[in-house]
Amino acid sequence: MTLIGTLTVVWYSVLPWLWLLAILAVILLVPQIVARMQGYGFNKTGGMGSRFLPPLFFVLAFFFVPWHTDSSIAYVNTWVDWLNLIGAAIAIGIYSWLVFHPICYLRNRPR
Repeated sequence: MTLIGTLTVVWYSVLPWLWLLAILAVILLVPQIVARMQGYGFNKTGGMGSRFLPPLFFVLAFFFVPWHTDSSIAYVNTWVDWLNLIGAAIAIGIYSWLVFHPICYLRNRPR
């Protein structure tokens, strides 16, 4: 398959989910931009929410990602399935940290 053919298949696979990707991009960018205007950086302290919620979402992703795809954890049999599930859980954990850390910084910053 050519590169253009592969990109066409990926585009048609992503097309029904563009609305969700746009919402997730807004949810990610708005706290980052607002917090960075207030002096936020990744090395700043976030707070309790940015310490406990991302690991919680990471663990919950192991159950909700198969449920979202109309599957179950019992169907995750091969090593490729496990790598996909672990990768999705890691991505959800990182995304939630990128969202909650600036929000917790804004909430707990010294004024």
